[in-house]
Amino acid sequence: MFDEETLEKVTMEMLQDLGYECINGYEMERTDFSKVLLEDEIVQAIETINKGMKSEQIQEALRFIRNLDHNNTILNNKQFTKYLLEGIPVPIQENGETRYKTVKILDLDNIQNNTFKAINQYTIIEHSEKRPDIIIFINGMPLVVIELKSTIREDVKLIDAYHQLMGYKEVHIPTLFYYNQFMVVSDGVQARAGTITSPWSRFSEWKKIEDSDEVSENMPTHQTLFNGMFRKDRLLDIISNFILWSEDFKILSAYHQYFGVKKAIASTETAIDNRTGKAGLLWHTQGSGKSFSMVFYAGNMIKSLNNPSIVVVTDRNDLDNQLFTTFAKCSEYLKQEPVQIESREDLTEKLNARKSGGIFFTTLQKFEEEMGVFSQRDDILVLVDEAHRSHYGLDATIKFDKEKMEAYKKYGTAKYLHDAFPNATYIGFTGTPVETKDKSTTNIFGNIIDVYDMTQAIMDGSTVPIMYESRMARVGLNQKILDEIDDYYNMLEKEDGVEEYKIAESKKAMATMKQIIEDPDRLEMIVRDIINHYEEIESSIANKVMVVAYSRTSAYIMYKKFLELKPEWKNKINMIITSNNKDDEEMQKAIGSKMDKKKLEVEFKDMDSDFKIAIVVDMWLTGFDVPGLGTMYIDKPMKAHNLMQAIARVNRVYKDKTGGLIVDYIGLKRWLLDALKTYTKRDQGKIVDNAELVKVLIDKVELIRDLFKCFEYGHFATTTDSDKYEIIMAGANWMLKTEEIKKTFMRYSYDVKSLYALCTGALSQELKDEVLFFISVRSFISKLAGEKIDVKEINENVAKMLERAIQDDEMLQIGEVHNSNQLALLSNEILNKLAKMQKKNIAVEVLNRALKEYVEQVGKKNIVMMEKFSTKFQKIAATYNERTSVEDIEKIIQEMINLKNEIEEELKAGNEYNLSIEEKAFFDALGNDPEVKELMKDEILVQIAKELVETVNSNMTIDWDIKTDARARMRIEIKKLLIKYNYPPNKSEKAIQTVIRQAELKCKEMMVG
Repeated sequence: MFDEETLEKVTMEMLQDLGYECINGYEMERTDFSKVLLEDEIVQAIETINKGMKSEQIQEALRFIRNLDHNNTILNNKQFTKYLLEGIPVPIQENGETRYKTVKILDLDNIQNNTFKAINQYTIIEHSEKRPDIIIFINGMPLVVIELKSTIREDVKLIDAYHQLMGYKEVHIPTLFYYNQFMVVSDGVQARAGTITSPWSRFSEWKKIEDSDEVSENMPTHQTLFNGMFRKDRLLDIISNFILWSEDFKILSAYHQYFGVKKAIASTETAIDNRTGKAGLLWHTQGSGKSFSMVFYAGNMIKSLNNPSIVVVTDRNDLDNQLFTTFAKCSEYLKQEPVQIESREDLTEKLNARKSGGIFFTTLQKFEEEMGVFSQRDDILVLVDEAHRSHYGLDATIKFDKEKMEAYKKYGTAKYLHDAFPNATYIGFTGTPVETKDKSTTNIFGNIIDVYDMTQAIMDGSTVPIMYESRMARVGLNQKILDEIDDYYNMLEKEDGVEEYKIAESKKAMATMKQIIEDPDRLEMIVRDIINHYEEIESSIANKVMVVAYSRTSAYIMYKKFLELKPEWKNKINMIITSNNKDDEEMQKAIGSKMDKKKLEVEFKDMDSDFKIAIVVDMWLTGFDVPGLGTMYIDKPMKAHNLMQAIARVNRVYKDKTGGLIVDYIGLKRWLLDALKTYTKRDQGKIVDNAELVKVLIDKVELIRDLFKCFEYGHFATTTDSDKYEIIMAGANWMLKTEEIKKTFMRYSYDVKSLYALCTGALSQELKDEVLFFISVRSFISKLAGEKIDVKEINENVAKMLERAIQDDEMLQIGEVHNSNQLALLSNEILNKLAKMQKKNIAVEVLNRALKEYVEQVGKKNIVMMEKFSTKFQKIAATYNERTSVEDIEKIIQEMINLKNEIEEELKAGNEYNLSIEEKAFFDALGNDPEVKELMKDEILVQIAKELVETVNSNMTIDWDIKTDARARMRIEIKKLLIKYNYPPNKSEKAIQTVIRQAELKCKEMMVG
């Protein structure tokens, strides 16, 4: 069987094939189990890497590593990582003065100077005793921790390995994680990597060994992760170049970022060597970490080119601020503080003031006209974000002014930018590439370096799918108006290079559209519809939403309509638009100051804040990341990259968010499909119309209806709360008839719950009511199994009722018992109620859960009772899983009650001798053989049991289960005691082994305690 032990063995063999020295932690000679460093290895590595280093200097460096300055895992990890990558500044006294010598503890240039060891089951005793499955030690330092879970156990999930690592870090052995660079979890099929600050959603798979490898859907990633990340040179590259601190968050590069940036580095070096100035274009879809890819690229190029000057160009002030903030938070990784440029003169002055280095942020607007040369230097890298926008016009086009009857040359901003830095090397970063005959992104930046498309990002879990729902019909737009909007789109060309007469016609069309779109009655209809829709999704996980208004005027009208219809939403909704001196006093007050917007930005990113609905026009539609943003209501014509940038706000990963929803009030679908034409072919079907989702949901509902055949629930929505409670209980009881029905229902209802959260606005009320019933039954069953109730997926009234259904009856107070005293469910009073319950399936589900825990608790202390009652319980549980009738259920309930009573009787046996729990366990082990029990008096067995407890206590050491000699000593002492009492009189070796196994069980229990 491919259990955890086998998976561990296979993984160690993979690491051995990669050249690691593989060691069994049980076999290591150790005296101090609190140490997480292999200090002799560290000393040897320092001697190897730092030739001629004095012994006292080596010991001082070791002291720095061992004694970090903080009582805080994050701060210590930061400090150690700096030592790891930059060396340790060891003070040296010479001629009465102190100077510092940098001692390297990792050789990034000569791999052979480093030692790589993989140690499995390495015992660490700090607040508890723990043994991580595998630790990777480089030069004696534990840089990677690996936790494995069984492939074959359905009850164990990969996330359990993550929670185990977090428990190690937070509670049990935090010192180990002072040195950790990243962590890996795997079940032998799927493997993920993340850092000590990564939430589970940011533990990601590594899907390539080499860049040329193909990536397929649902591919196993255990082998690709270990062979792709743990090759020695690759591991050192990742640790030194592709992990960064963003303030207190440690970011590990995803595989697409690693390979994309590596290709970008090579392409840049080629462009510099060939003096083309075109490093290329990195196309990574929105939401896939493009900003951090830019940071990784900049950090690597600073090393590669020996500190070049970097100019980062954006085309919007808000994007400039956001990207600058990202870089500023990573200043330690970049080895310098980035600077925001205030003016053209400021940029010229700052560039001329230095011979190398510097990261300067500027907007494209500073290059909208001929400004001459800013710098002739050839060590300047120009990083252009959203390179598809506004960067065109290297070559002149001929324009014609009809009024003046003149022809003239017209250039784009790209020419002026290139004129400013004629010898620089340019690289573009984009999430939405545009390639048309007169605006060629690749013509300006060079060929596409790397593509990470929307489809792959969704497959990898880097982003969530985007769902589309048209609600135009709900706001009364007739076909004539739709045609006018369509015509308007055709005229909407804001980019430079459009003939003046077309712009004039566009302005006329815009005036017409302004009257249509800003009509207060129409906007009130939209606001009412948004209110109804939002009230249905408000309790979902990703409950932040944006309303994209056509103009500042329409935004303000909508804002006032919201507060007029929902005055209690005063703190829930805010308007994020630019200010204008011509606005009346009331509007200016509603807009607020720049400081107010900054505060609102922080609030909107806080999922616990009251601020849930942001009305925007242009602000926050680019480069603004709120992972908990689930829905965007759009009432603004947008096209091409502007549209794709906007809707990408909802594709960020957040907890269990299954997708982002775009609700269209203006008729975007045609332009959405048109915008997707520039994407990869497989991306073009990746924005799903909610009409399709509804079809899938209905199919799933039909499957659940079949499971509920002959069960009446049609009156669920209209009946009283009390009756609803009974229907939910009865529905759960119905689905618990057999294990197969339960599993099937839970699978289908999970799909329905996920789909419902995305397309609730497109469902009829009747279908919503039915789905709500299914979700309620699902949550009820989940709670019976000990899971936390998912009330956020159920509307408020039913949620409260469902809580009552679970907590009102005494025997179902699972919410209170789940994390504390499960055995309360086995009191005689509650057992009697369970036996009399009409809903037998629910009764046996509760009893099964409680009895399982009871048997496990007893078995942790008493080997005989564990073996006896575990076997009996498993037989009953197997019968329960194969149940087919009510008669079976009644029989199983009685068998479970009988087993509980039998355990209690067994626990009482021997109590007349006033034995402790430990002594009773040994008494049972000694008398487990019926022949021994017959030949020896109980009083003698009681005496042996008491002395056995003393023997184990006095011979117990922390390494008893690790070292062979420690276990042997324990066995010898036990056997000496048994010989003293001539035990067993029948010379049964099995009887002796039972006693020894009880002693080992006691030792384990002592160590856990």
